[in-house]
Amino acid sequence: MKPSALAESLKLSWFQSTAAMASSELQAVKAAIHDIASFYGLEVVGFLRLDQARTTIPAHEMDLLRGVKWSDGEVSLSNVKNPLEIMPTAKTMVILGKRLLDDKKDIYYRVSDSYSASIETMLLDVASLKVIQALEDADFQVAEYTSYYLKVWAVLAGFGWIGKSRMFVHKNHGPRLRLKAVLTDADIGDIAEVIPDKSCGDCRECIDACPVGAIKETEVDRKLCGACKLNHRRVSENALSYCTQCTAACPIGIGKK
Repeated sequence: MKPSALAESLKLSWFQSTAAMASSELQAVKAAIHDIASFYGLEVVGFLRLDQARTTIPAHEMDLLRGVKWSDGEVSLSNVKNPLEIMPTAKTMVILGKRLLDDKKDIYYRVSDSYSASIETMLLDVASLKVIQALEDADFQVAEYTSYYLKVWAVLAGFGWIGKSRMFVHKNHGPRLRLKAVLTDADIGDIAEVIPDKSCGDCRECIDACPVGAIKETEVDRKLCGACKLNHRRVSENALSYCTQCTAACPIGIGKK
């Protein structure tokens, strides 16, 4: 073999070896994240590959945010952040999901003056911190992603679709998931086939279950939903319960754990 050909062969071999090593390290990172999720009882873990086509909410979906009532007024669409604006170097969004422990209860506990959360959310918060630590220990950059519209990224990750209730409906667990996400420059993301929103078909269970009639075939009156007497019910000095009638009625994933 000529010296030039030998040099090219050695160079190719080095690149292949380096690529294989990098791939092995990335798979180990994904496995570590799965282990963390399993330890904290999270049912769902996903890795969404980020690029410009997957970090902008489609214009026709933006209306799903309008009319969402918070204590200080209408939700601001400016709070719906492009992940790459938060972390320009991000290559992957790690999405974690925890199923409601009880379909008929969604209770938020006031832990401190600055922190109220359900048991499911607490588990997600702790697990996401452990995921961040694991990624940082592997020398990757990380950032939390806490947008209200995290459900759209769950759809893009192929987990499920947006139902008639405008809640995220997981293909196995229905609308019974709470979500949390972490951005990272680790190249561990996947591209998934998006499940169409029409997957609810002719089902009307959530529509019929809503005690205030807030859910329609093509829209949800978020103000009417928020004003439901089943919301903000005090169950103890430091705990409030919220309505889960539409969640409990959904046949997708009902009875599964």
